[in-house]
Amino acid sequence: MILQTLEELEKDLAAAIRPVYLVLGPEEYHCDQALAILKSRVMTPGAADFDYSVFAANNASVAEILEAANIYPMLSKRRLVVVEDAGKFKEAETDALLEGLASISPRSTVILTAVELDKRKKVYKTFQKDFCICEFPRLKGFALERWANDFMRKSGYRISADALKRVVDIAGADLRTLASEFEKLTLYAGEEKNIPDAVIEDLVRASRQQSIFDLTNAVGRRDRVGALRSLGNLLGMGEHPLVVVTMLARHCRQTLIAIEGLRERKNPRDIASEAQIPPFAAEQFLAEARAVKPDTVRNMYIRLAAIDRQLKSSSLDGRAMIEGLICEFV
Repeated sequence: MILQTLEELEKDLAAAIRPVYLVLGPEEYHCDQALAILKSRVMTPGAADFDYSVFAANNASVAEILEAANIYPMLSKRRLVVVEDAGKFKEAETDALLEGLASISPRSTVILTAVELDKRKKVYKTFQKDFCICEFPRLKGFALERWANDFMRKSGYRISADALKRVVDIAGADLRTLASEFEKLTLYAGEEKNIPDAVIEDLVRASRQQSIFDLTNAVGRRDRVGALRSLGNLLGMGEHPLVVVTMLARHCRQTLIAIEGLRERKNPRDIASEAQIPPFAAEQFLAEARAVKPDTVRNMYIRLAAIDRQLKSSSLDGRAMIEGLICEFV
């Protein structure tokens, strides 16, 4: 069975709680909500310390997962076991896990999560045939606007159709980002319950500044997934790839200044001042500068300069070029 909306999941749970679920992306916002719904239905409040286990596929054995799934619950009617990043299991591990899941305790529920799985492989076909897949694709076009309209309606606030479409246009298709932007608007409106059209452009500027900050921070932390998500948010809001390249190049320059200052054992406050890093971000930035290899930053800076020239002199896909850069260096 495949469920593709939270409403379908709620309806299915009302009939019965299944022993095994696969919660599959790429829409992480809906995946998180599905997990929350499942957890609230499976477990008794306050029982997490006794009847709840979480494993990561890349550092847990199948035997450990199945052992946890066969422990009798203490406070809840069911024990809940969550396995994150199930797509990282090796083929032999997947076969063993599927075999074990077929006979877990009837007083347990196991939820596997993944961003994506090859639908041609055994694990996906087995889940579709024998278990339950909650699969949440990214929303586009009218479906995205309908979700946004439902979100605001359920929040109890009113927004014009033009303003709503503008928020969707500038915030992009990521539902987590959209929900965050709508929540900002509801906080602004307060008890008035009406979102003025005039505040939307202010939202655009604030969101872009935050996304640029998130992108450079993710690059500094070597968080590839976070960097790609922030890049998508920025470009989805209409930011030009050249602006992104400029901000990343600035980040590289600041990092190189910090690396040189650390090599010379300068005072951290002086280094932050020379690199033009605000005081509240200095400690984290310097920690990242200590961890990164200088040659990596220099090579990234050189590549950014080349991308800048190419984007100014051709019609190449700026997004693809920046994504390739992030995947190579982050």
